[in-house]
Amino acid sequence: MRVLHTADWHLGRTIRGRSRAAEFEAVLDEVVEIARSEHVDLLLVCGDIWDAASPAPESDRLLFETLRRLIEAKIQVLLLAGNHDSSRKLEAVGRLSDLLGVYTRHEVQRPEDGGVLTIRAGSEIARIACAPWIREGRLVSAEQLVGLSPADTFSSYAEGCGEIYRALCAGFTTETVNLMAGHLFVAGSLVPGLDGSERRLDIGLTYGVPPEMLPGSPQYIALGHVHRPQEIAGAAAPAAYAGSLLQLDFGERGQQKVVRLVEVSPGAPARQRAIPLTSGRPLIELRGPLPEILARAAEAAGSYARVIVEVERPEPGLAARVREEIPTAVDVRLEYEHERALPEPELARLAPRELFVRYYVTQHGAGPAEELTALFDELMEQAAGAP
Repeated sequence: MRVLHTADWHLGRTIRGRSRAAEFEAVLDEVVEIARSEHVDLLLVCGDIWDAASPAPESDRLLFETLRRLIEAKIQVLLLAGNHDSSRKLEAVGRLSDLLGVYTRHEVQRPEDGGVLTIRAGSEIARIACAPWIREGRLVSAEQLVGLSPADTFSSYAEGCGEIYRALCAGFTTETVNLMAGHLFVAGSLVPGLDGSERRLDIGLTYGVPPEMLPGSPQYIALGHVHRPQEIAGAAAPAAYAGSLLQLDFGERGQQKVVRLVEVSPGAPARQRAIPLTSGRPLIELRGPLPEILARAAEAAGSYARVIVEVERPEPGLAARVREEIPTAVDVRLEYEHERALPEPELARLAPRELFVRYYVTQHGAGPAEELTALFDELMEQAAGAP
């Protein structure tokens, strides 16, 4: 059986207010073409299908057009709810789409009630343990849904999730293809920092599920939630994040986005490989003094750029000039040494000019230029002389 593992489509995501609908359309075209050319039997979307719980009609159009083409190609699809998705909306979609081979799982369910999806592809049968996003406040109800008694509830989110995942996979046998598809955070996964650097994030047992708590019986665990593609070390079964389809924010710049093709037969180890995606505009960062940045403006062509201008103090109009010279700059910031905040005197005892300077320092971290304070003085004189 050939399975295409994708996740974190985030349909409807913008970048600093700019639409990315054309990029999403292009990358979904690419995903469908990969699925067709690789003769895929099943396509997984492991959560965060949409970027918001109430997506715009354009986002729905992109999803339904993609699903229509997959149905025409006789490729079955599993859509899992992620933390960005509306579980009720996904449940409603599934009432009809299940008849067309597009299966939805909006919440954790007992294995016999849909928590384990059984599909057939040719002579092979696959069983997929479905683990949509579990909100911390819904953990106890999820435990009960898979048949755990109240006495079996666990002391931590991680322990509870781990037990749920193991319960979903408990009925696996070597006679079928056995997969798990989930939207969750595995502790120790690589995530981007705000500066684009990468680090392993271990947020403890409150929200992260340690890899050793993942079940060992699936032949492959397809994950969604973390946007950086990566395989999981320390899990008892092969597990990986597919990552997002596009570079969604500047912490993801430089990441090669992929989908994962998994080939698996009953009783045999799964084989998987990453297939690079080529659609979507790259995200870049330009940093330095203004002359250096403007000299590198050509680097921003065809991308979205974050521009960080190194200056001595705030300069009104500088961001507008950068956007004029670099039309693809969607995020312009001024970087300078911030002055310490002024002490807190009684505001009523400050003169208007002192109030203005104090406000400016509070907002910008540095005092205003002499030209700006002179303009303020001029305006105050005009206001004082007005009838």
